[in-house]
Amino acid sequence: MLGSPLRRACIVALALVGALHAAPAAADAGADARRFFEAAQRAFDEGRFVDAAHAFEDAFKLKPHPAPLINAGDAWEKAGEYALAARSFERVLALESADEQDKTDATDRLARLRPQLGVLVLVGEASLRVKVDEEEFHGGERPYLFPGAHKVTLVDVDGAKQRTVTVPAGGSASIELATLLPTPGAGEPRVEGAAHAPTGGAGAAVAPTGGGVGAWTWVAYGVGAVGLAGFTVFGLQANGAADRFDAHPNRDDYDAYGRHQLYANLGLGVGAAGIIAGTSLLILDLTRAPAAPRADAARRTRFELGVSRAGGFVGAAGSF
Repeated sequence: MLGSPLRRACIVALALVGALHAAPAAADAGADARRFFEAAQRAFDEGRFVDAAHAFEDAFKLKPHPAPLINAGDAWEKAGEYALAARSFERVLALESADEQDKTDATDRLARLRPQLGVLVLVGEASLRVKVDEEEFHGGERPYLFPGAHKVTLVDVDGAKQRTVTVPAGGSASIELATLLPTPGAGEPRVEGAAHAPTGGAGAAVAPTGGGVGAWTWVAYGVGAVGLAGFTVFGLQANGAADRFDAHPNRDDYDAYGRHQLYANLGLGVGAAGIIAGTSLLILDLTRAPAAPRADAARRTRFELGVSRAGGFVGAAGSF
């Protein structure tokens, strides 16, 4: 009989703890959104319309509401970026929180801009990332563009084709994204002289020489070093982004901190895995009995590691 009331009390307590934990986060998001909104209004009044549009969009990301989007569209229109303005107004129409007045305002503004723009219909799966000139979209989207010719291709698809599509003013054009996919079998490199590769016996596979440190052990340690170097580089960049954000809150540094922190964590995981694998292989190498000399024993293992602090790039190369 006491179990049910006790469970209900625990559930209520947990709910209260969750509410108390979520309340500060919501308050912080609202305060940040208000700061971006006020900065956007100042930029708009000073005629810095591009800065104002970006700040209004940042405010919307933190606190979704139709007003920042409509204001962002007005700022883009003042800056002459009619396509970006139309896209902002189009997003207002899709918002569940938009009331009839918001939708009426957005519709009126779109009607004013549509004769000066065209629509490109990207027919395909939403998982496909599409590059139109220098902008990125997804399959199924219908972005507003300035009339004229636009280059369209796929992102992160090796061998993707590129097509030029002409978008008419006040009208629309479409493209089947499947037609941009590479032709099956195209682009596969042909290996000359593959029939002459040695088979069987010495040189048939990469393997450590008995009694010494094997090539794969060095590879594992190299991967571990690359991962730890990446952890160091991206960790420093994450700290720098955090310092800049603390000094001057802005969306770019906020996003940069999250991105670099993710890369640093990935680097730490890869580094730890590489060091553990290398140590395991080293133990096997040192306990393995020496093997007979091989014909290719004179070949040496080379492994190079490169780290660039400026761009956060970590690379490795080697031959055996």
